[in-house]
Amino acid sequence: MTRAGTKPVRRTISMTRRLAYGGLTVAMGVILPQLFHMVGGDMAGKTLLPMHIPVLLGGFFLGPVWGGLVGLLTPAASCLITGFLMPAPMMLPFMMLELAGYGMLTGLFFQKLRLPTFPSLLLAMLGGRTIYFLSLVTALQLLHLRLPFAASAWAAAAGAVVTGLPGIVVQMVVIPALLLALKKGGLLYER
Repeated sequence: MTRAGTKPVRRTISMTRRLAYGGLTVAMGVILPQLFHMVGGDMAGKTLLPMHIPVLLGGFFLGPVWGGLVGLLTPAASCLITGFLMPAPMMLPFMMLELAGYGMLTGLFFQKLRLPTFPSLLLAMLGGRTIYFLSLVTALQLLHLRLPFAASAWAAAAGAVVTGLPGIVVQMVVIPALLLALKKGGLLYER
């Protein structure tokens, strides 16, 4: 409640809380894929995209800058911690760019442009895949790199979307539900 002529109080996240949330989302982004791979093998990670969920949540919690950093650091930390297995070093730069896009765009759409949860999530997911595609185009066509996992940028990006459809559905269901629960629990501040 505000008095006439005063602005409503807007709570913001302190630097300490940003670091804690950022560290937590990066840690979740390293642990979840390992759990999925232990239970369902390599295909579980490619299909259910467990690393994407903490990064997207990071964008919602932390905004575009910190969300982008979470997306950039999560696959790098996972690669180092798993002994260069998840993701494979050749995939690492592409995943870092894609996930940085997810975190940055989710924070931009949700916190800065104040779009609702579902459109913010959908637009960030489309934007992240576009960044992935453009990074492949750059590597294959401009830098003339040979990538064993991508004969063409179109085929690799389309294959990633088709393979990841179950994960995309999971993200569209789980992330809004988690955000609602966290908001009710007082862990997610008003924008």
